[in-house]
Amino acid sequence: MSLKRRLLPAALLMSLTAPLSALFVALGTLPAQAADDQITAYSADATLTKDGTLQVKETVDLTAGGTTFSRTLATRVRSDAERDRTYSLSDVSATVNGQPAQGLKNESTDDGRKLTVNVSGQSKIVYSYTVDNVVADSTEGREVSWPVVQGFGVSIPKAELSVSIPFATWVTCFAGRVGSSMPCTSSQLAESAGLQIEQNGVPAGGRMTFLTGLSDQATVQPNAQFETRWTLGRAFTADSSTIGLAVIVFGIGLLGSVALWFFRGRDAARVGEGTPERPVLNGSDGPQFAAPDGIRPGQVGTVVDETADVVDITATLLDLAVRNYLTIVELPRGSHFGKLDWELHRLHQGGPELLPYEKALLDAVFAEGDSVVVSNLGPSLRPRLNLVREQLYADVVTQGWFTTRPDAVRNRWTTAGVVLLGAGVVLTVVLAIVSKFGLVGFAVMAAGLVLALIGQVAPARTARGAAVLGRVAGLQQYLVDETSADLPQSHRLEFASRCLPYAAVLGLTEKWALEIAATDDDDDPDAGIGWYSGPDNWHLSDIGESLSNFVTAFGGTLTTARRLF
Repeated sequence: MSLKRRLLPAALLMSLTAPLSALFVALGTLPAQAADDQITAYSADATLTKDGTLQVKETVDLTAGGTTFSRTLATRVRSDAERDRTYSLSDVSATVNGQPAQGLKNESTDDGRKLTVNVSGQSKIVYSYTVDNVVADSTEGREVSWPVVQGFGVSIPKAELSVSIPFATWVTCFAGRVGSSMPCTSSQLAESAGLQIEQNGVPAGGRMTFLTGLSDQATVQPNAQFETRWTLGRAFTADSSTIGLAVIVFGIGLLGSVALWFFRGRDAARVGEGTPERPVLNGSDGPQFAAPDGIRPGQVGTVVDETADVVDITATLLDLAVRNYLTIVELPRGSHFGKLDWELHRLHQGGPELLPYEKALLDAVFAEGDSVVVSNLGPSLRPRLNLVREQLYADVVTQGWFTTRPDAVRNRWTTAGVVLLGAGVVLTVVLAIVSKFGLVGFAVMAAGLVLALIGQVAPARTARGAAVLGRVAGLQQYLVDETSADLPQSHRLEFASRCLPYAAVLGLTEKWALEIAATDDDDDPDAGIGWYSGPDNWHLSDIGESLSNFVTAFGGTLTTARRLF
């Protein structure tokens, strides 16, 4: 045989040593051995059968330092960057000093079989087993390989291998620790196609692996098996197939969410552009404020954003004050830079003219007495605000503006989105473990998130609700563009006061508070305007700042107190 044939090309050499170097990484920790265990001699005989299995017999001369001796046979070794090569072991047995091994344990590990036998002093252990899947196709043709010497926790001074491979054409062998590409001490092919291999010194945890090629006359067929190795990169592979499938899955989820919104989440009618809606009714007593369709400020906020929130409750309280159900008294500051505070006084209980949510708000604010200080409201309001919110949601359904409570609709969509998101998490984990399509699970998660987000705008107004929303848009346009300057002086204060709660819910508090302040036509201190009064030397011209601060402070109190808003 030529020297060229005996020595593998460099590229093939590296391809072989890569899986070998990872062998003991796959094996994990080696079996614990007694400190003074010593292998004095090692030899092995192996024969390749016609059906492609390798029958192995190993003889180990051992001076035992303990009562048991263990070694591990690998059934999984690294093949390339993505795959592991797997072997199958059968007919595993062992004798000690010519007798069947006592207490033989053949235990499965993550990557192999751990063999343990009982020993004492000078022992000769003979391992016998059959290994399958040793014949593989390669660029060089069919090849046979197996790491015969492996899994010993102590060093071997010299290892001798005799391998019978019919129609073998070349042989090489590698020995050493993980990552070693060191050739064995000697490896040669005899005329009878028998392999003779020797290695002087195999370190603890080391191995010897032979590799031999077969001629075209060999009838044995390739039977090597490979398994794709799990890695995070592979689990979330980004290629045309994984990205394409993920896009399709996300697209289906997105289209499904949009379709649900189109058929179930849209308003029953289109909302108009909203021409300016002048809330003025001319009567025998002069011009009076008249909200479109008699809508209340709290209802305005809930119809507009489909949520009963802090602004709606604050605007409702202002509206109740303007309608003389309570008064707001600004308390004196402790100093020029002191914090503003207010005291609320309930004037009467109210009757059937109040909507349920308005009555619930009055009862919640004044639950502990007919006079309360705003800064002390937080703790006392906490257990009672949910009822106000529940009543406000029920009211917009009663008015016929929604068929179902908006919060209930959002909850259903959000729940469905969260369930889909959770299913995506589970699917991601499963797909990442068993395949490279982990990105598809991410797509399902994203679809669940989209469904939950679309659900926030899914509460559908009825045709009547859409019409009211259009008129509210007209009212907002009026409050933005117009003033009370065209009204008689005697009616401006009342009109601006009635507009203020609607302005508050639509984000125009400051403008209409200044409209009220503009009615102050002298420099004398004012006692108040019925529903709002200040401390000594307070001027109506200061009400703009006072009301803006009140809305901020009362809204902040509700924000601190609320749980589910």
